[in-house]
Amino acid sequence: MYKLIFIDLDGTLLNDAKEISEENIKWLNRAYKEKGIITIITTGRELGLVKNLYKKYNCSFGDYVIASDGAIIKNIKTEEYINKEILNIDEVKKLREIYLNENLDFIMIYGEDNEYMERKELTNKVQKEQIYIDNIIELLEKNKDIEATLCIMGGKKEDLNKAIKEVKKINNLDNTPICEYIRKGNGVDIREYYFDIMKKGVNKKNAVKKVMDTFGAKHDEIIVIGDGGNDLPMFEYAKLKIAMENGSDSLKQKADYITDTNNNDGVAKAIKKFVFEE
Repeated sequence: MYKLIFIDLDGTLLNDAKEISEENIKWLNRAYKEKGIITIITTGRELGLVKNLYKKYNCSFGDYVIASDGAIIKNIKTEEYINKEILNIDEVKKLREIYLNENLDFIMIYGEDNEYMERKELTNKVQKEQIYIDNIIELLEKNKDIEATLCIMGGKKEDLNKAIKEVKKINNLDNTPICEYIRKGNGVDIREYYFDIMKKGVNKKNAVKKVMDTFGAKHDEIIVIGDGGNDLPMFEYAKLKIAMENGSDSLKQKADYITDTNNNDGVAKAIKKFVFEE
């Protein structure tokens, strides 16, 4: 009997239009109401985005969220934290220096509720998710209530490789490998490369373990569903490892099952098959 389902957001629960389908909501809600199985959205994105999705889609499959790659683990109903790891302003200053020295395209920090981006070329302000600012250090100094849970740097691959070498010189920080992101710009696919920086020990794998311990859940009571390489560490704790058809090859190679794509209700189909055996 399964107790917990950990689901990635982008490319998994969300379709390419950044929406959650009615089928996905229906079957996750049913899993909770009929089987008592709690779903935990497990994402690199900020907590505020997930809270807005819960309200918009009337999600009733559980109240715990893993956000900012595990820097934040919170019950969004009771406001209780299981984990909260913050980048201090000195660390962010060092990261911004790297961004400037390596001539990267952007640096972004996640607060608990919003994303704040400082970008080299202002003409690239095309994404609606971020709040664009001139200087992230000035932002943090003037707004003491904004705490950086995650930092992201983006640019050319060769420049990012140089930046990663400099980040590794900063004590108590970890980073992900370089990732690729495809966004729409004037109807054309634009590829951007980036990597995440967080406090040492912050990752989805450790976050999943902390939630498992909170609920007293065992390995054989866990389902994990994801699409990207950063979801791979979560697979270590799961009895059932599910990858999306649109997922990375590295993840699909480790999966027990490959479900349909994020645009074709892949999450719902996996829940129907393994939770309800339909």
